[in-house]
Amino acid sequence: MSETTYYLALDYGTQSTRALVFDRRGNPIAIAAVANENCKAGQAAKVAVQNGDYCYGQLVSACRKLFAEHSLSPEQIVAVTLTTQRACTLLMDNHGKAKSDVFMWSDRRMVEGMLAPMSWYYRLGFWISGMTGRIDYLRRAAKINLMRELFPGKVDASEKIGLLSGYLLSRLGGKLLDSTASQVAYLPFDYRNQTFASKHSWRWQALGCKPAQMLPLIDAASQIGTVTEGFAELTGLKPGTALVSAGADKACEAHANGAGEPGVLSLSLGSAATVTLGTHSYFEVFRYAPAFPGLEPGSFMPEVQLERGFWLLSWALDEFGASDKAEASALGLSPEAYVMKAIAGIPPGADGLMLCPYWAQGVIYPGPEASGIVAGFRPEHTRAHLYRALIEGVLMTLERGSRRLVAKAGMPIKVIRVSGGGSQSDLVMQLAADIFNCPTERLTVREGSGLGAAMCAAVAMGDYPDLASARQNMAKSGSRFEPEPANVARYRQLSQRHQSLYPAVKPLFKTR
Repeated sequence: MSETTYYLALDYGTQSTRALVFDRRGNPIAIAAVANENCKAGQAAKVAVQNGDYCYGQLVSACRKLFAEHSLSPEQIVAVTLTTQRACTLLMDNHGKAKSDVFMWSDRRMVEGMLAPMSWYYRLGFWISGMTGRIDYLRRAAKINLMRELFPGKVDASEKIGLLSGYLLSRLGGKLLDSTASQVAYLPFDYRNQTFASKHSWRWQALGCKPAQMLPLIDAASQIGTVTEGFAELTGLKPGTALVSAGADKACEAHANGAGEPGVLSLSLGSAATVTLGTHSYFEVFRYAPAFPGLEPGSFMPEVQLERGFWLLSWALDEFGASDKAEASALGLSPEAYVMKAIAGIPPGADGLMLCPYWAQGVIYPGPEASGIVAGFRPEHTRAHLYRALIEGVLMTLERGSRRLVAKAGMPIKVIRVSGGGSQSDLVMQLAADIFNCPTERLTVREGSGLGAAMCAAVAMGDYPDLASARQNMAKSGSRFEPEPANVARYRQLSQRHQSLYPAVKPLFKTR
């Protein structure tokens, strides 16, 4: 393949939609980004939905901007691939047309009314196993059950129930399908076997879905066909350009980071924050919390996730940091860069201020009762102390999760590859090295999800025999940060205190 032919990775993220062009060596050639509407007004009421046509239009806009701003020829793009946010659910018809809004992962509404009773034998089994409360929470948190409550009769009458990834792939290629590596949601999916559940599974009753409503699944790095004439015309792409399946954003990002290589732990510091290993054997970090599909067929990505990870920094700046944002603008800095300068002089432990980052609940982890905590305020604390406590709290929580993950896998870790917005700060990279007591590295490419998706295109187009080979040739490690012994010792002490914080107040949350 010529060095002047490229892969176009489309990434529908939380904050923006990006069109990313990579060459066969993984070098970024061009990028264009358009900001996404984030439903901020709705978030106060726990609502986060998007119109399906809007999401598709964002892909079109990003492509148009790419060709307008960069001297690229459509003939140079040999394949298009897609990665999206996880757990974004919608109703569709048999032609891939959206029949509802997309209920995004960040929508926090719960079913409030009565749930349809499940068969007695399922209820008995849940009672015997002590899972009755967990299953009830799962059913109330499932977006498909929320849709059923909001739109009576519409879910049962819907021809298809899918994820944002499947909807957009269907719009791009004209074929109704989705990638196995994108299946992360409250849907009747069997994560161990990486297929939809058997017809006898309790999942169908719990979520009120029918097997015929699920989209057909294909492996990542498979050529689906070509982009539709309509998408080519709208974007300027060449008609007949190959369309390739990839996976969810975290699956692509973790693969690019090296998850699956011996001794490598992937740490994603994005809006949602995760620690992830890549394996070819299925195991659950917490009982009943599934390991999600990896990009490679039959691979798994067991992880520990904080649904509200570095999103918390944006939240704190929006809610409390108006003057910090104004000062950052006056200095020509991003608000995040300004924060890093402000916290650099604050010692480890933020002078006694601690933050537990459980701003979002979970069926298994951190639990249905979870709530965030900030403890230890004193008169000398400033907003900068809060920012530092926030970052330390996220990292210490993820470090504890990583210990459990590594112990389950029986896999010693030699290096942590870090991606996401937080990885762009040298201070955060050093904090991660000190808190995890392990060297940290970041890729030379900032766009880890897009790079992982481009690897899928490279394999599908025959440039590499498999995804492991694509990663070996396309991912390059950049800056490396070594743990500082004095800080490691200090954070070991702080982590023990931090670990005791949430259990001490958890009973209060359970009585709400």
